[in-house]
Amino acid sequence: METLEQEISFEELASSQNKAPDLEALAPDYIFLNDGAVGLSATARCILDELRDWHKKTEKHGSKSVHPSYLLTLDKLGELLNKYRNLSEQAKSPQSVDMALRQVMDLEKRGRNKSALVYPFLVRNGNKVLARISIASPQKEAKTDVTPYRKACFSFSEETIDLILNNRAKKPRALEEDRPGAMLLHKNKSGQIWLYPKLASLQSEMASLLRRGFQPYSYIPMNDFLADFANYAKNKGAVVEILPDYHLILDDLQLNPDGTYVNQPEVIAHYRAQSDALEVFALTYLKQLSERAGYNLFRARIQDFETLHGNAEPGKKQSSEKVEALIQLVEDFPFDKEKDDLGKRVAETCRQSIGIIRKLIQEKSLLSERKIEGAFKSLKNRLNIQVKDHSQNNLTLYRFVPEKRLDAVGITDPELVSKYTNEIIADLKTKFGVKETKKEDGTTEVYAVDPGYMAAVLHKLTADAKVSPAAEKELTIAKEIHASLLSSKNPALNSMLKADYVIKLQQDAALMEREVEDRQKSEALAKKVNLSMGLLGFVGTMLFFLIASVHFNAAGVILVGLPVALVIGGLLAVFFRDRDKSDIGPGGVPKSSGGGGFAASYSGISTVSDYYSSADDDDADEHFGKAESPKEKKVSLIAKGAERFVFPNRFTKIQDKIHDSKSMRKKIWDNIDNIRQSVAHLRTESDDDKVASTVEYALLQNSATIAIPDEIVPVGMPSTIILSHTDLKAPLIRDQISEFLRNEAQKKKYDKKLVKYYTFLINTIEVEYYKYLPSRKKK
Repeated sequence: METLEQEISFEELASSQNKAPDLEALAPDYIFLNDGAVGLSATARCILDELRDWHKKTEKHGSKSVHPSYLLTLDKLGELLNKYRNLSEQAKSPQSVDMALRQVMDLEKRGRNKSALVYPFLVRNGNKVLARISIASPQKEAKTDVTPYRKACFSFSEETIDLILNNRAKKPRALEEDRPGAMLLHKNKSGQIWLYPKLASLQSEMASLLRRGFQPYSYIPMNDFLADFANYAKNKGAVVEILPDYHLILDDLQLNPDGTYVNQPEVIAHYRAQSDALEVFALTYLKQLSERAGYNLFRARIQDFETLHGNAEPGKKQSSEKVEALIQLVEDFPFDKEKDDLGKRVAETCRQSIGIIRKLIQEKSLLSERKIEGAFKSLKNRLNIQVKDHSQNNLTLYRFVPEKRLDAVGITDPELVSKYTNEIIADLKTKFGVKETKKEDGTTEVYAVDPGYMAAVLHKLTADAKVSPAAEKELTIAKEIHASLLSSKNPALNSMLKADYVIKLQQDAALMEREVEDRQKSEALAKKVNLSMGLLGFVGTMLFFLIASVHFNAAGVILVGLPVALVIGGLLAVFFRDRDKSDIGPGGVPKSSGGGGFAASYSGISTVSDYYSSADDDDADEHFGKAESPKEKKVSLIAKGAERFVFPNRFTKIQDKIHDSKSMRKKIWDNIDNIRQSVAHLRTESDDDKVASTVEYALLQNSATIAIPDEIVPVGMPSTIILSHTDLKAPLIRDQISEFLRNEAQKKKYDKKLVKYYTFLINTIEVEYYKYLPSRKKK
C-alpha cells in the first residue's frame, strides 16, 4: 500500500480526522437538487450539467444495478470541461475546479445540502493500488438517496482493501531507530514543528492513497469512505481501535523458532512513535510556554526530567518508566491558565497524544496473549512446510512430538498445550496423511507425510526395512497412512508422481517385500535345521553302507543303512543349524542382497533427486572407478558446495534449476559470500572475481551443457542450457523441466521457431538426457 510522502498537507490530513464522521449525516446519504444552480460558480454549474448528462447516458443502457465503471471520475473532468466554450481558461483551472467541487459538496456545512456525491473506489494497476474518485449526481428528485452509489463503489473496492489489509498485516510499520517519532512531527503553516498524532493511523495511510487520486486537484477529506473502511476492517477483525478515527493494523506476529519477534509488533511501533514525538513536542513547547509565563519551578522540573531520562540507552528511550514520567510532566502543566491560541493548541495536541498513548499501553499489555497465538500460528505454518519438504527431500515420514515443539516456542500451559496439540493434528490431517500415537510419558508422537509422494515413500521405506529393522516400524505406520488415504479417496494421493512411476514403484516395493518374506522363511528354516549338512550326512552314511554291502556281498546291509543314514543326517542337520546368523555380513547387511539391487540404491539418500538418481545405470559404477586426482577432488568439492546455491534442492519454481551461462554467473555472484563460506578452499580467497571464475569452472565440470543448434535458436534465446547432473538424472526433475518447457511452447504456439526451440529441449531432456551424463567408469 502506498505510504505518506512529504508533499502531503499534514495539517489537512490531520484536521480532516480531528472529529469522528457524522454518522447521522452518512446514513442515509442524500444529495439535493439545486434548482437554478443558486450560489454556484460557472464551473460548478457545468460540472452538474455534465453529471446530469452522464447519468442520462447510463440510464439508456438499461442497467438496473449501479457499478463504478458507469460513474464519471475526477481524472476525466478536465477533458470534459474543455468542451464548454462559455468557460474561460481560468474557470477550467484546477483552482476553479477545487472551488466548484467544494460548492457542489457543500463542504462549509459538512455536506448537509450537497448536490453531488464524491466517493472513491480502488483499482489495481500491476503491483500498485490506485484511487479513482467518482462523482455522482442523478438529480431526478428534489432529494436523492445515493447510498447505492456509495455501496457499489465500496463493494467494488473490497477485494483490493482485503489485499491492502493482508499485506499491511505482514509488513509492520518501520521506524527510524534514532527518531521513531519523526513521522508525526512536521512543519505547520507557520513553519513551526508541530505534532500530528493521527498521522500514524491506518486512516491516514488510506487518506494519503486517496489524495493521489485527486491530483491535480486539492484533496477533499473522504471521511465517509474512511469511516466505511474502518467499519469494514473492524468487522473483519483486521484492526485495533485506538480512537474512533484512529485504528492500527492487527499485524501477524511472526516469531522465530526461539519465540522472539521477527519484526517489531505494530502496537510497539505506534507506542514508540507516539511517545518519542510527544517528548520532542512537549519539551519544545512547554519550555517556551514556561519561559513566557515565568514558571521557574516547572522549568526546573523539565530540566530534572531531561537529566534523568534525556540520555537513555538504546532500548529504553521509550521505556514505561520514562513515558509515565513524561505524561505526568505534561498533565501537571497549568494549561488552564493559557489564554492565547498557541497555549490552547498545545494543550489540545498534548491531550490527544496522551489519550492515544494510554490506549496503546493497554493494547501493549495484551501483547503476551497475542504472542502465544502468534507463536502457535507460526509453529503450525512451519510444520506444514517441514512436512512437505521432508516428504519431498527425504521420502520418509516426518516425525515430531507436538508437546515438545510447543514448549520450544514458549507455550507451556497444560490446557493450551492440549488444545493446540489437537489443533495441530487436525490441521495437518486436512492436508497430509497423519498417524498419531500416545507415548508412555503422555505425549503424542505424530507421523505425517505429503500424500503426493506416498508411493515413493513406501518404496523408500520398504528398501530401508530390508537392511534396517528400525525402519520396519515406520514402514508399518506408512502402510496404515496409505490405507487411510486410499479409503478416503484422497485426491492428492501420488499427485506429485507420474502414473507410470507410481506403478513401477509399487511393483518394486512388492518385489522387495516378497524377497524379504522368502529370506525370512529361509532364515527361519536355517535356524531349525541345516539341510545341506543333513543331506551330506545322509549321502555319506548311505555311501558307507553301500560299500559295506558290496564288500560283504549282503544286500540287507543297505536296508539297515537307510534308517541309520536318516538318523545321522537328521542329527547333523540339527547340530549344525544356524545359531549365529552366519548369513549376516559386516554392518548388518544381508549377504543375500549382494550389495546391489534396491538395498544399495537407498544408501545415504537425503533428497528426491538422490533417490531417483540411483535408478539410472549410467552412474551405478562411478564410485568404483579410479581414484580422483587432487585437482579433480578439489573441483568436485567446490562444485558440491556451490550447487546448493546455484541449483537449489528447495525451489519455488523449476526455472531455478535451469540456467544459461549468463544466469549462472548472476546466480554465482548473488550468492558469492555464501558459497565462499560453504567451501573451505575458497574461504581465504578475497578476490571475488577469482572465486566466481573458479566456481563457474567447477560447476561446468559437474553440469550438463546442452548446446542447441544455431539454426533453431530464436533471437534473444540462449544457445546453451546448463543443468546439474543430479537434476538431469532425476526423473521427477526432468518431468518438471519438460512440463515447464511444454507450457512455454504452448504460450508461444504461434511462433514456429520458438516451438521448434522448445521441442528440441524437451526431446533432449526426456529422451537423450543420458548423452549429457558422465560416462560410466570401469573398475
